Amino acid sequence: MNKRKQLIDAAYKVFVKKGYLNASIKDIANEAMMTPGLVHYYFKNKEELLLSVQEEVQTNYHRQYDGQTQEMPSLKSTLNEIKSRAHENPDWYRWRYEIYSLGIKDAEGNLEQQVRTVLKDGRDSISRPMESILGDTKEASSLASVLLACFDGLALQRIVDPEFDIDQSYEVLHKMLELYLNKEKG
Repeated sequence: MNKRKQLIDAAYKVFVKKGYLNASIKDIANEAMMTPGLVHYYFKNKEELLLSVQEEVQTNYHRQYDGQTQEMPSLKSTLNEIKSRAHENPDWYRWRYEIYSLGIKDAEGNLEQQVRTVLKDGRDSISRPMESILGDTKEASSLASVLLACFDGLALQRIVDPEFDIDQSYEVLHKMLELYLNKEKG
């Protein structure tokens, strides 16, 4: 693995664990088993490293869906796959919340733009299949924004409260969606 990628991976772990504001270049260097000077060789500052981590996270997320068929999976299997992320990769959601928080507070707008991109990509990935079902781009986009909020919110509840019954919540969400989609078809 090249050193730049190794630093990005280490920064991801440190940012998820400590948060961006509490993480230091030294922490990241230690996680990567490198010197702080080497971090500065590859990245001019911590924000550039943060943006590189975000780019890597987005690229990896989209890569997992490359080459999949265009055939629409069932609603139930799609919801189960999304729900599984909170169980199998809670750090992915922790990263999202860290970026959201930083973007909201960003006075210069660099991170705010990253958050806009994350949210837009999420809405787009949901709205495309919904558009084929609903036949209405605007409605599909609106439904996608509601679903994205549900997915992020349910994952947050699961991460901070291990007793939270995410399975039951997804069952209710599935029933609500089926009712909504059947109403729209008929």
